[in-house]
Amino acid sequence: MADPTNHYEKVADLVVERHRHELNEISQKIWKTPEVAFDEHFAHDLLTGFLEEHGFSVIRHWKKIRTAFWAEFHSKNYQPDLHPTVALLCEYDALPELGHACGHNLIAETAVAAALILQAVLGGVGNDYFIQGRVIVLGTPAEEDGGGKVLLIREGAFTDIDFAMMVHPWGLNDLEPVVLGMTDCKVDFYGKAAHAACGPWEGLNAMDAAVSSYEMVARFRQQMQHDWRLSCIFWNSGTRSTSIPNWTTCRYDVRALTLSDLNYLKGKLVEFCNAAAKATGCTVKFEWAEAPYSGMMHSSVMSQLYRKIAAAKGVVYPDNVPAFNGSTDMGDVSLVVPSIHPGFYIGQPLLIHTADFQRQAGSMEAQEPTLTAAKTLALTAVELFLSDELRKRAKEEFMTRRKQFVG
Repeated sequence: MADPTNHYEKVADLVVERHRHELNEISQKIWKTPEVAFDEHFAHDLLTGFLEEHGFSVIRHWKKIRTAFWAEFHSKNYQPDLHPTVALLCEYDALPELGHACGHNLIAETAVAAALILQAVLGGVGNDYFIQGRVIVLGTPAEEDGGGKVLLIREGAFTDIDFAMMVHPWGLNDLEPVVLGMTDCKVDFYGKAAHAACGPWEGLNAMDAAVSSYEMVARFRQQMQHDWRLSCIFWNSGTRSTSIPNWTTCRYDVRALTLSDLNYLKGKLVEFCNAAAKATGCTVKFEWAEAPYSGMMHSSVMSQLYRKIAAAKGVVYPDNVPAFNGSTDMGDVSLVVPSIHPGFYIGQPLLIHTADFQRQAGSMEAQEPTLTAAKTLALTAVELFLSDELRKRAKEEFMTRRKQFVG
């Protein structure tokens, strides 16, 4: 019997060539119609319509999350208790003002392309190596702001999923990007208004409290670990310089890799703000984000498999790359099921969330690496379908590392 790896590589190539134009069209339409968190109605309808037309069972507006969806295909003799389920996570939200400067149009394209390949595999193309299993395309809105995947986790989306995977366009090839957990906090300081010239002694300066809190954070940075982050902006500090501000609002972003470190930083921020309020005679109120993001715990079993398959296609993932240190709700998924989130180079060494990256995400130069990443993703899933031993290793590693990661 022929080598199954070679067989499925041919299947992947055939499927992508057959749908190349349609896949690019999906990407281009989403890129030209940027929609922000939970307003991705065009992308939702485009993707669900395409997948349904191509034989997937589709649930729109999954669990009443208006721009989430669930699309699945399984082999003829699939049995949930016996056969694995792989989820391909599909992002499609854009950034305010910058559009698709994070390349989520390409993420959507890779998820759909990989799904079509796995549909062909599970449908028994060639009937040489018929695999039993299920593939799910999970439409995950609001990655940039809103934590769509966190909401999906809370609604039980991953209860019957064994493995989750996605890829992300990048300015370089990064097999396991350092993804920090993140939460944010709106901090309101309340004081007492007074005339700044005629009776400042009658006032309690809320802006002084906010500034003091930031000064304490700034001094604390000398003692911070390399993967800790505390950043701040001021939203409100009064409207006239002739008055002592009685209310000042600021927003703090808190980031760290592990949950224990994130909770430690949150505690330090609360200490600093309480101390600033006490020193100035003000009061303080904290409003934490409803959907904080966890750090990413990459499945090394899955990522090394992805690297091996990519290398066979001439794509090199180096051992040492600059740490990303951004955040994504894929981190939360990685603490629920074994997951990967490789970054793939789209032709230019650009930073995400920039106008240059937005243009590159819509370029033809980005297409070939995007389709190669989709093939690699699908073939990684195929290896998991084929090998009981690989699935066992990935799940054992997940259980061991999760205990250490959560702390």
